Amino acid sequence: MKTSTVIGFLAMLSSQALALELEGTYTVASAGTELYLEDASGQIIFEEGDPQAWFFIEAETDRYAIVNGVTNQYIHCGSTEGAICEASDVAQLFQIDNISDNVYTFLEPESQLLLHRTTDNQLDLSLPTPTNDESFELTQASCKSLAD
Repeated sequence: MKTSTVIGFLAMLSSQALALELEGTYTVASAGTELYLEDASGQIIFEEGDPQAWFFIEAETDRYAIVNGVTNQYIHCGSTEGAICEASDVAQLFQIDNISDNVYTFLEPESQLLLHRTTDNQLDLSLPTPTNDESFELTQASCKSLAD
């Protein structure tokens, strides 16, 4: 009984630690590149240059909506392999997993597909590949909360 209580408490703290870690706004780069996630007139793409800021809203435990800090649009991809992601008024939740330091993967929980940078620098849903194109580096842009 005590063991399960301790495990439950640790799981709760772990979940809260991730939520605290994702407060503020972040730039999102395809890991190992200088290509940053952008909302370009409703299309979600990767490009070099001045990165846009993104923030994360935890809607369910360890599941987040990803929101552009400039347009206030959500990343929305549907749930089929190869589906190209777009900016939308409709939130889609992703399970965010920290795989090392500030590198993360974003899993669409219904399909078990990952957000993925395509060869033409779009964002889609994909099965894991031998490349690093499903890994994203988050760099904090601001600690300011939206309420400020």
